[in-house]
Amino acid sequence: MKAKIARILENTYEACVKEGDLDANPLPQYVIEVPNRAEHGHYAANLAMALASIQKRPPRKIADALLSRLADAEGIIERAEVAGPGFLNFWVRDQVWRSFLIHVVEEGEKFSASTLGKGNKILVEFVSANPTGPLHLGHGRGAALGDTLSRILEHCGYELVREFYINDAGRQVRLLGESIYSRWRQSRDPEYPFPDEGYHGQYISELAQRISNETDLESLSEEEAIALCADRGKEIMLQEIREDLKNFGVEFDVWFSELELHKSGLLQETLRLLQSRGYLYEKDGALWIKTTEFGDDKDRVVRKKDGEYTYFASDISYHLHKKRRGFDKAINIWGADHHGYVNRVKAALEAQGIDGQWLHVLLIQLVKLWKGGQEIKMSKRAGQYVTLRELVEEVGRDAVRFLFLTKNHDSPLDFDIDMAKKRDPNNPVYYVQYAHARICSIFRKAQEESLALPSQPQEVVNRLELPQELELIRIMAQYPDLLEEISKALEPHRLTYYLTELASAFHRYFNLGTKDPACRVVCQDPKLTQARLLLAQGARTVLASGLGLLGVGAPERM
Repeated sequence: MKAKIARILENTYEACVKEGDLDANPLPQYVIEVPNRAEHGHYAANLAMALASIQKRPPRKIADALLSRLADAEGIIERAEVAGPGFLNFWVRDQVWRSFLIHVVEEGEKFSASTLGKGNKILVEFVSANPTGPLHLGHGRGAALGDTLSRILEHCGYELVREFYINDAGRQVRLLGESIYSRWRQSRDPEYPFPDEGYHGQYISELAQRISNETDLESLSEEEAIALCADRGKEIMLQEIREDLKNFGVEFDVWFSELELHKSGLLQETLRLLQSRGYLYEKDGALWIKTTEFGDDKDRVVRKKDGEYTYFASDISYHLHKKRRGFDKAINIWGADHHGYVNRVKAALEAQGIDGQWLHVLLIQLVKLWKGGQEIKMSKRAGQYVTLRELVEEVGRDAVRFLFLTKNHDSPLDFDIDMAKKRDPNNPVYYVQYAHARICSIFRKAQEESLALPSQPQEVVNRLELPQELELIRIMAQYPDLLEEISKALEPHRLTYYLTELASAFHRYFNLGTKDPACRVVCQDPKLTQARLLLAQGARTVLASGLGLLGVGAPERM
């Protein structure tokens, strides 16, 4: 619907320019939004205010000129007025909303599909956990964010590839091997030292037991045993990560290995390219890249004195490889601790002739877990934390995925286990799913009474006259616009807010019937019942679509 309002405004502007009411200038950026207060209309636009500086006249006069030549060829607008400093407020005709409802029911979930992406290729890299331990809550939040964003982008016409970058080279894998080996040795010799920066947690002891059962570590030298523990431990942990993500409803198209990147020679090729461009230099025995020339706060080391490449060198090469694979945009979802890393990666891209805006980075803030009114204290260093698997097992996948997206990724998230398990309106995922299940129960009741959706919807849809009915349709109409806005802003959390609003509107509408039988969906009037079944079917379609994009189930019974 916003697109239709935009076309009306653009045609109106052209008419004003043609008639000499306004000067001929390119149309500026402006916003069409749904006002918070009903008295301000169904839609409001700030076009007049956006034009004020260009036209060099007061925004209200511009708004008056626009309204005097409103180019509404389709007859969509029932009423329009100027408000405040120059907002253009619009009310859409009831019949347009009813026609939209028929469109939703006839098209099903396809009604909200978009061509916004026009087949543009996007690589979304997310989770990318080190294969040195189980997935924690931060990984889970990133998984929910990345997967939901990918689903929405695909729905809006983008060509998507989901990628997991496996950090399987470098010091952290060696530490995993040392940690496992130490726990195995300590089972025989409690005094055997544990590495200072080693990995803690019960899972290390379990890996030690499993690997020692598979292989006679006694027959190997210490170095051979550590190497074997590192390789086998990494392999086992990566398989557990795959399984946990699959159980969480997340699957990847590509699992990209850092180790393979090193073996391919791409890292050395990348450094040669940077050298040829004059962006590398040696100092203090190390090799540096001139990222300060592209806005970084200091230059960075890509090869240390001992000849070992830094993680940053691998990341530079990896992102060049992404670009070479033909993606129009790359989206990375990282933990908040990578905040200082973003500028240096973009600087390195620009050193290779790649626009830094090609890369979009979403940083995820921490998740705090609460139970019984108390925060569950977690310490990764001490190996004391709740894993994603444990949380899913306790409260269910649907609750975890939905609740992880109830706040923007750049805000800390409090996850209340007790609330997540409640079956009442205070639990937002239950509240939304119950709306869908409630609609399904309405259709079961209608079927018992031999009532069904009308074969000719236009013959009954005008019976929808209650304010709550038209409000419900208007909320449905926001859905396609919302998905496009999410795709542009990369803010999938907005979908949970929207579904909660839609569910709330439906519950309010349904509850009318508990006070007045004439307001029930399945009522004494068969034609009115059919019209209301259309409305219920539209709401069910949108709820199921939105829950599906969140990776959350849409139950028929609860």
